[in-house]
Amino acid sequence: RLSAATSLPYSNSLSISFRGINAITCLFLTAFFRLKKMCQALLTNSSRSAGASCVAKAAYIAGEKIKNERDGVTHDYRRKHEVVHEEILLPAGAPERFRERSVLWNATEKKETRKNSQTARSIDAALPRELSRDEQIDLVRNFVAQNFTSKGMCADFAIHDKQDGNPHVHILLTTRRVNANGFTTKDRSWNDKALLEQWRESWADWCNHKLYFVSDERIDHRSYKDQGIDKIPTVHLGAGACAIEKKGKKTDRGLLNLQIEIKNTKYKLDSIQQEIGKITKEHRDLQIKFIEEEVGCPYSELAMYKDKGDFISVLKFLLQRRSIPYSVTEPVNEWQKLVYAKKNYDEVNSVIENMNKAKEYVFDHGYYPPDWNEILKTYIQLRKQEDQQKQQSVETPEKPKPDTTVKSKNTSKPLRH
Repeated sequence: RLSAATSLPYSNSLSISFRGINAITCLFLTAFFRLKKMCQALLTNSSRSAGASCVAKAAYIAGEKIKNERDGVTHDYRRKHEVVHEEILLPAGAPERFRERSVLWNATEKKETRKNSQTARSIDAALPRELSRDEQIDLVRNFVAQNFTSKGMCADFAIHDKQDGNPHVHILLTTRRVNANGFTTKDRSWNDKALLEQWRESWADWCNHKLYFVSDERIDHRSYKDQGIDKIPTVHLGAGACAIEKKGKKTDRGLLNLQIEIKNTKYKLDSIQQEIGKITKEHRDLQIKFIEEEVGCPYSELAMYKDKGDFISVLKFLLQRRSIPYSVTEPVNEWQKLVYAKKNYDEVNSVIENMNKAKEYVFDHGYYPPDWNEILKTYIQLRKQEDQQKQQSVETPEKPKPDTTVKSKNTSKPLRH
């Protein structure tokens, strides 16, 4: 079973299992796909020697009761209520009797005589939840017609939906060519590994074609590695493991998937941090460019003064009056940076010193304004009052003070000479 990796809310997995492949071929293909890392891969040796039957598979996917005429075993899956649609599609020239499921797959079993024969090929694919049921059915029909029945295969498909957000389709394919009389020779070219990638790509194309009209979501048949995504695909649980997990018990595959999800979350965090780093650098470069243009000199020739926002606001006002170019960054926790050219350092420093002197002057007069804007206003008012007092003292001369000394009365007569 080959499951495509996906990062979308739903899975676009296309799973394919080959029945009757010998063990050596299974090991080779498993190693090949793991090395290529095309997708999550699990190929099993499903031959008759292992008890596999395409009749049993057909009964399972369709939720029907079918008797295997070769061994007399009856397979009853009528209790499966998640089957919402089942259908058989035939290539041109196939007998009409093959539209009956039991006839088709019993004929397939009858044609295979070897104990390890490959009787069928199974494909499982998750369906986009955004599509309606009719669109999902039409999607499968188009996909099957383009890739299988047009090549001469008989296709039996069924859509399952437990209303748990995971609608999916099972497709069962024959391995022999067919004419009006029934099955003929086995077509080995259908086992070509290159077909797998073609089918995956075709499935993605048909899904995206349907999604185009109802959603902005898209799926990608490529592996995470081919997409440039640093992520590990999870393993397929299987029906048995899923049943155990639903009972609240843990399975080895479930724990393995949990470990994989933890690693994938770590990869995602690392990717987000790298992206944040790139955006931060881009933001800083744009800030530097803006400051250089606003101040009018290269970044290497800039100086910076940092203080609270109200102080920077007054400093800006005073620098504007002196026509000194500057740039101010966004405030961070009430603090701001004022950037200016180094050549204007003495002038800017002088303005800052005068501001501090003004603050001391205001405090010395018994005023304690809450911020620098109020300090500047108070300072200006106090200076005006002081100037007015000086002006009045110059314009109004002081009146002569009366002589308050007591003069003694001289009663002596002047001497005559």
